[in-house]
Amino acid sequence: FAIPISVNSKGEISLFGDNGTNRLSFQPLLQVGYSRTIINYSQPIILNRFNFYEQQKELGWIEVKRQRIEGGLGLSSIIKSASTVGLIPYKGAMQTVIRHKKSALEKSLPVWMPSKFDELNLWNEGDTGTYQSYGGITAYAGFSAGLVDIATVSIGIQNQFIIEIKKVSPDSVILKISEEDLKRRQVVAGPFIANGTFAQFKGKRFTSAFELDLNDVSHAELYKQGIKGNIAYLQERLPAKLQKLSWQGHDRHYYVGIPWVIGKTFDKGHYELNEDGVETDLDIVGRRNKGILTPLRNHQDYVYQTDQSIVLVWSSEMNKTDAKAFEKAFLSKGRILGVKGFDRDQPEDTKFGSVVSQIGIHISRKEAEGARTIDFQEMTYHLQMKCDFERLSCRKEKNLKKLMLKFKNLLSMEWNQMRSEMGLLLIKNPALIHAVVKTLKYKKEVYFKFLSERYQSLEGSSAIEI
Repeated sequence: FAIPISVNSKGEISLFGDNGTNRLSFQPLLQVGYSRTIINYSQPIILNRFNFYEQQKELGWIEVKRQRIEGGLGLSSIIKSASTVGLIPYKGAMQTVIRHKKSALEKSLPVWMPSKFDELNLWNEGDTGTYQSYGGITAYAGFSAGLVDIATVSIGIQNQFIIEIKKVSPDSVILKISEEDLKRRQVVAGPFIANGTFAQFKGKRFTSAFELDLNDVSHAELYKQGIKGNIAYLQERLPAKLQKLSWQGHDRHYYVGIPWVIGKTFDKGHYELNEDGVETDLDIVGRRNKGILTPLRNHQDYVYQTDQSIVLVWSSEMNKTDAKAFEKAFLSKGRILGVKGFDRDQPEDTKFGSVVSQIGIHISRKEAEGARTIDFQEMTYHLQMKCDFERLSCRKEKNLKKLMLKFKNLLSMEWNQMRSEMGLLLIKNPALIHAVVKTLKYKKEVYFKFLSERYQSLEGSSAIEI
């Protein structure tokens, strides 16, 4: 926010800023943000077929508590009422705490990070806390014509420090410490009331993980040094328990809407990971709503590739979930894959409240490369049947041929190139997975998870019907 107080080159103060008569004026800038949510999901039961059930409250609850605070104060200069340059230093913190409760009345965990090691004795097994602090500086230049902002270009540098704590047994916790450097370029264009944003992030992250014993008095000092970021102190004393993970990559974000009110963001990222010398790749494609007038709709598609496999995950987090949103984000994905249990009708009361859903499938290198010998005529038949039945865009002959041609071209590539492009094609077109499984008669199971405020949460795997 640009605070409407300006000081011109003569030192004169104006409440509403530069009136156009000054060649140069200054005004302070304010950057603020705050959000907080608390959601309770029923503990999931393990099933091998998806269904809807009334909640079994005696099984317990999963409470998810999130909080984010951000603030910054900078200064901008207005040049001839049309151009603006500015600088904004900012800091922020974000906390996410997941509590496994035996009953709804059980005490919640505080959202703040435990400062003392013995406070973790009060945590339940499986409880997790992620505590992120970040800060940076953004420099920008803007151009306007009257009330219309033609464009704003900004460049930022951000560092963040992330502590993750998970209680893995009654006597031990895993402490993960991550440091990350990000460089950001952003362009904003549009009138003052609505705009579109393009942003690109590049960064590197280094993560270390340590296992600490709650019964070992000396580990209290290790914990104290760890949450301060003194990684070397822990590395010297716990070398056998040390795990390293480093990654580098980039994100691209596109936003269209009225800031704070209504809008949608599209994300796309690629990361290269190195864990103890083993290199892997991760692609993420996401869509999310933003604004006080829109319900939460966060959808993330993950493609994780190693030298021996491809893992695909469709993940969603929604609130005020109705039948249409649940069908599109979860049920339809399972039906397109041909998974048992996803072809059922929804209950009459389709107000699901807040929902977290995941569908995942593992494809081995042998299975992926086995498609090189597939009968394309039979595969095309199974694909067409699925596209017609689910009324997908590939039901049109032109789209069907284009999709099959892309798949055929992938099969002529070397594995390292094929796995990445095949994963992105399959995550976008799960009907291709169904057609390959039906044609080659692979025995494949699909993992699913359904956390709900209103219905019984479920977790398990179910077979693709062939």
